[in-house]
Amino acid sequence: MKVLLIHPPISMTEDTPPLFNSLPLGLGYIASVLEQNDIDVRIIDGYIEGLNREKLSRELDAYSPDLVGVSVVTPRAKQGLEIARIIKDKSPETYVVLGGPHITALGHEVVTHDEVDIGVIGEGENTMLDLVKAIENGKDLSSVSGIIYQDKDGQVIRTKSREMIKNLDDLPRPAYHLLPIGKYNPPAAWSKRTDGTYANIITSRGCPHSCTYCDVRITFGRRYRTHSPEHVVDELEYLYNEFKVRNISFRDSIFNLNKERIKQICRLIIKRGLDISWECNGRVNYVDEELLRVMKESGCWQIQYGVESGNQEILNKASRNTTIDQIKEAFKLTKKVGLEVHGYFMVGLPGETKETLKDTIKLAKEISPDLVGFTIAIPFPGTEFFEWAKEHNYLRTDDWNSFVYNTAIVETPQLSINDLLDAQKKALRSYYLRPSQILKQALKMRSFNDLKTNIGYAKVLLFSFKDIYRG
Repeated sequence: MKVLLIHPPISMTEDTPPLFNSLPLGLGYIASVLEQNDIDVRIIDGYIEGLNREKLSRELDAYSPDLVGVSVVTPRAKQGLEIARIIKDKSPETYVVLGGPHITALGHEVVTHDEVDIGVIGEGENTMLDLVKAIENGKDLSSVSGIIYQDKDGQVIRTKSREMIKNLDDLPRPAYHLLPIGKYNPPAAWSKRTDGTYANIITSRGCPHSCTYCDVRITFGRRYRTHSPEHVVDELEYLYNEFKVRNISFRDSIFNLNKERIKQICRLIIKRGLDISWECNGRVNYVDEELLRVMKESGCWQIQYGVESGNQEILNKASRNTTIDQIKEAFKLTKKVGLEVHGYFMVGLPGETKETLKDTIKLAKEISPDLVGFTIAIPFPGTEFFEWAKEHNYLRTDDWNSFVYNTAIVETPQLSINDLLDAQKKALRSYYLRPSQILKQALKMRSFNDLKTNIGYAKVLLFSFKDIYRG
């Protein structure tokens, strides 16, 4: 059986590549598991390749897949369905399978579309393998755990839930060789050096925390599972030698959750002499000076912290389990050891008012990250935030393309759509358009790509968010 895996583009009609992009590791893992079991598989990263209807049609003619799997996040749910329609119009006998967080949350709705045969719920590696084998051997779909589909009578069937993968080291590394690694262009905030190529990797899954707006637990659950330090550094060494990767971004939702594990990873990087620069996402209540120093010694140059709000009550309502004092201390320690620090803030979480927004801007200026991001809070399907917005009739659209961080789609009695958009622009401009920040960013530019990136940021600040962070 031949399997084609697709990462949808921003648009199936406009040939507009995104300003920033990173490797679709979910598809990479699925492809690797299929290859390990002698299944012919290809990946099309439509997001970076500018996939459109004509290109997809040519790919289908050239490869003639028996099954096409499409990874679907909420902002590109429409594009996923459009790809499914094109496939079915061209080759009705081809199985069309959709997976990803949007399908895990709303699969019962998505599989009612005629162009969708099957939805994958949760982690996709073992489910896709079992599904392909079941189809090859003529088994009934009900024998495959972790899927949802519509039977011949129009009844939506959800099979037995699949257990999460307990030992991530059982997975082969992603099929990097099926991806155009040299084409990926991360934001400057994820990349330090101008030599070598860039790659993002993930070393853990799941999250024990309960943030009301986060969709990580929808697909990967609450149980925190990790690759061993040896496995992680083996993968880094492979990327280093095979693809000349020198810039690494760890895209774990909380890279520093297990501090001892991170120290082991750092020491192995040093021991093997991997000359890499790397950055990661971190949580402010899992840092100490010893950890930060060994991270820096191994090549870490920046940590991105989710601050979210400068108001303790808003943090509490979002179930962040962090305090303003912890935020201040984490930023202080990170700067002390000489690491750059990026602060993520959200505008419009439940309970937000114009006064709490002032607290957020005030805190941002006080802790003074090297870079900040002020995004508008989006209630993704499956989250408590989504249910809260629906229950109170605060959701102002059902257009999935609008579920992106540059768009306001939740309106409360305290804050209108325009209030949120204005607050975002005001926060960014008041932070970045200070002489000290302009000089800091100018001094950090190292290449033409950095210049292009900063021009992109400038457009965000001075004009419109519409075309910068789409998708």
